[in-house]
Formats: sequence, structure tokens, C-alpha cells
Amino acid sequence: MRRAARAIAVGLVAAILAAPAEAAEKRALLSLYGDHGVPNIAGLWLGSLTGRPGVTPAPNRGPADGRPEVYWSPWPLPYMPAYQRVYDERVAAAKAGRQLGDTGARCLPFGMPFVLVSKVYPDEIVQTPGQVTIYVFGTNPVVIWTDGRPHPKDLVPSYSGHSIGRWDGDTLRVDTVGIRGNTPLDGQRDPHSDKIHLVWSITKVGPDTLDFDITVDDPDAFTAPVHQTNVWARKDPPKWDVLDDQSCFENNQTRTDTVPEAGFVKF
Repeated sequence: MRRAARAIAVGLVAAILAAPAEAAEKRALLSLYGDHGVPNIAGLWLGSLTGRPGVTPAPNRGPADGRPEVYWSPWPLPYMPAYQRVYDERVAAAKAGRQLGDTGARCLPFGMPFVLVSKVYPDEIVQTPGQVTIYVFGTNPVVIWTDGRPHPKDLVPSYSGHSIGRWDGDTLRVDTVGIRGNTPLDGQRDPHSDKIHLVWSITKVGPDTLDFDITVDDPDAFTAPVHQTNVWARKDPPKWDVLDDQSCFENNQTRTDTVPEAGFVKF
């Protein structure tokens, strides 16, 4: 009896000790940062705003940490004639104090690629198995599927489009299609068509630095692809952890029954 009891006890101890080991082995197949063996790009990051060469930004424009603007290349943007007319109309309206092509001013999402290249406040990147998600401040998240799925057939265009990606060393290579044609290209509200196709990448070039390399191919709007690299910096200090929430409707300047909330930029 004693031998049998001892054998049972030894077996139970062995099972208890083995369970954590087996669980640890299973956990090792995953990463704390999502997909196994990929770099950690999770956290709060702030990039630059896209500007126009030779045009001084307004005092109330630009990222919260004061970094300089970045630009598209080539410049001027190589528009097809129809979209050149749209561009010229928007530039003329902006000089007259009116902003055309601004979905955000109508309390709609900014959309892609605007949210990648016109940064004012930090965004949070979260990594989970099969997915990298960029939670964009004040608008819709951008989901990048890294589980090997293709783009869906008969994709309905949306503000963020549909993004699939794969890791190549320290670089996440992303392909995005299905973006609505009414979203702005950038913070300047430059136009594009619904044929826009983004080929972009996120590369961790240092512990606190990400390079967003973005190429826009739009055969209806452009005669050639346009490109920029937007450098995002990690924002670790506690002051960046809690960002004020906001609602476009709180800053609706057309309402006469309320005073616009303090701290908002007038549209």
C-alpha cells in the first residue's frame, strides 16, 4: 500500500511539474509581441505631418512635439488632368479660407493614407498573433492581418481599406487596397481615386524609431507612383499615456446653440 501510495504521489508531483513546462513550451510558440520571433513595435508613436514644399505651416499645425514636416516625392504631385483640376480647386479654396475634401470636418473618419502620413498626436500600435493594429487617435483603427489571408474578393471600399502584411526580418511589409475615393491623401486634403493602392512598410530601425515607407500607386489619379518616408518616434513619458478624448461634434462651428470646446482647432 505504501509503495502504491508513494508511486501515486510521485506521479502527481511529476504531472504538476510537467504541466508548467508543457504550458511554457506552448507559450514559446507565441510572442509577447504577437507573431513569433518578430520585433516589438508595440507602444505609443508619433510621426510627422505632410506639408507642401516652400509653404510655411500655420502656427497651430504640426505634431505635438514640434517635429518638422515631411513631403511627397515627386513634387508637384504627378496628377492626371482630371485630378489636377480637383487639386487646383482645393488649393484655390484653401487660399480663400475654405477647406474642400476634408472628411474630418464633416465628422467622418480621416481614412487612409491620411492617418499614416499626417501625424499630430501619438497613435498606439498593438501586436497580437496574426494581427498588428494601429489605434489612430480620434478616428478608425488600421488593422494589418499577418496570418496569411489574402484580400477578400468583392471588397467593399472603406475609410481604412483592407491591409495584409508579412514580416521580413525587422520589417513589416504591408499591402492595402479597398480605400474609399473620398478620403484625403494627407493633411493638405490632396485628392486621390478609389483605385488607390498602398504598398508600405514599417521597419524598426532602433529601440525608439520606426520608419514608415509608403508608396501610393493610383492609376486614375497619378501618372506615376508617389512616395514618402515618415519617421515615427516612441513616446514613453507618462504625459503621453493619457490623451484627451475628442469628438468632432464638440467642435462643430456651424452650431449656434453652443460655444466650441476649448482646445480645439477651428475648422
